[in-house]
Amino acid sequence: MRIVDWNFSYAGDTAQKIEYLLSLLGGDDCVMLQEVKPHAYELIRSSLQDKYHLLYSLNYRKPGKYDSDARKLGVLIIVPRYALIEETGVIERSLFPDRTMFVTITLNGNRYKMVALHSITGCDYKKAKSVQFQAFAEFVDAYQPDIIGIDANEPLADHWDISQMVFYKNGPGAKIFFETMAKIGLVDSYVVANNVTRCLAGLPLATSHHVRKKGDVRYDFLFVRKDIKIYKMEYQFNEATAAGSDHALLLCDVTI
Repeated sequence: MRIVDWNFSYAGDTAQKIEYLLSLLGGDDCVMLQEVKPHAYELIRSSLQDKYHLLYSLNYRKPGKYDSDARKLGVLIIVPRYALIEETGVIERSLFPDRTMFVTITLNGNRYKMVALHSITGCDYKKAKSVQFQAFAEFVDAYQPDIIGIDANEPLADHWDISQMVFYKNGPGAKIFFETMAKIGLVDSYVVANNVTRCLAGLPLATSHHVRKKGDVRYDFLFVRKDIKIYKMEYQFNEATAAGSDHALLLCDVTI
C-alpha cells in the first residue's frame, strides 16, 4: 500500500498539483490532503472518482453563511473504490471540524482506520490551537487509528524521540497530542523507516515546510501503527513545492 499525506495548499496551480499527485498513484493508494478548497476538491474528484472514494470534510461540516475562508480549507481522504467504507466523519468536538476527517475501511481483507488532521496556527489562534490539539488527542485515544497524517504546525524543535520535542508555548495541547501517539502504539514513520536515532540541535529531521522567520521545519507527520511494515518513507519537498504547494508531500510504502 502507498500512503500519501500532503498539505495540498490553497495557493499554487491546482491542475499542476493534481498532475504531480496522480504521477505517484497507481495501486492500493490511500491519500490524505489538507488545505483543499472546494474548487480544488471538485477538480480532484473529477480526476479520481472512477477509481477512488473521496471523503471531504466540507461535505460533513459545511461552511456557514458568515464563515470566512479560514473555514473553507477542507481535509480530503482518498481510498480505492473497491475498499469497503464502514465509518466516516469529522471530529465534532474539534474547534475546526472542517480541518479533520476520519474513515474506517476494509481493503484487501484488512480493516484499518485513518485520520487526517490540520492544526490551526498559534500565531493566528493563540490558545485555541492547544484546545484543538486536545480534541485531537481525545478523539484518537478513543478511536485508536492505524494511520494519522497531520499538518501540525508544530513542533518548535524537532526530535526523533517524541518526548524530547519542544512545542510552542500556546498551551499543553500539542504535547498531549504527540505523546498520545506513542501511548496508543503509533510511531513516527519517517523515524522508523530511516532508522533515525540522532538529530542536530536547531535543525529538523527533514524539511516539510519553510517558515519565513524560522527557516526549515518539519510540521507534517505520518504516524502509523507500530506493527505496520514500512518499506520507504520520504519527504518530497522539492518536488511538491515545484508543483505549487508550500509543503512537502509525504510518501510512504507499507504492508499492512
